[in-house]
Amino acid sequence: MQIRNVQPEQLDSVPYDDEVARRIHRDIYRFNQLMGNFRWTSNVLKNSLRPGDRVLEIAAGRGQLIQRLHKEGELIKAGRVAAFDAACPRPPDCPSDVEWSVCRAEEFTDYADFNVIISCHFLHQLEDSALHSLGHICSHVDVWIAAEPRRHLLATSLCRASALIGMSRDGIGDGLTSIRAGFRKQELPQLLGLQKEHWQLETNETLLGRYGLFAERKSRKEETCI
Repeated sequence: MQIRNVQPEQLDSVPYDDEVARRIHRDIYRFNQLMGNFRWTSNVLKNSLRPGDRVLEIAAGRGQLIQRLHKEGELIKAGRVAAFDAACPRPPDCPSDVEWSVCRAEEFTDYADFNVIISCHFLHQLEDSALHSLGHICSHVDVWIAAEPRRHLLATSLCRASALIGMSRDGIGDGLTSIRAGFRKQELPQLLGLQKEHWQLETNETLLGRYGLFAERKSRKEETCI
């Protein structure tokens, strides 16, 4: 697993309200819970969000993360909050002050309006060239927070073993595809074009399979210290 191998996932080929899609979304949510992705994202956001920040979650799925962040009060300082997904419409329980769009990442036209980008279990789906493009489009942002799959044999073994706790064959299949497309070390910030001279970069890889990236523009960090 030395290099990324990005392949289509089954979830991308079925309608969002199909039973297979519901099953895979359920398993993705459980994978996120097991890996601590939502908790980690919440903690990072709590320590980095400033009053008036404009927060965008890309590829928000069924909205569980943005709803959790809202419920826990992590977004109370934000001046604007939005999310979009390629397939899922606005969730019934989505907070009224969260803007929601249905579009693909390459179709979203308002990136320039947001300075904090959140992603959970999505960026691994993009080819290297698409990550370069996204990083260029979002070159103005101040903060990136991303929880993605860790590309590692242990993560593969744990994913396969998740059948023992009720994960579906469809969810495990997409999970393995996600892991093969995941990240190691400094791959993600490099693919997004986040250079060390301009960004404070923190990456972490956990035994349970999370690859986390927190990137904050150094000029913003310096303003905090003044």
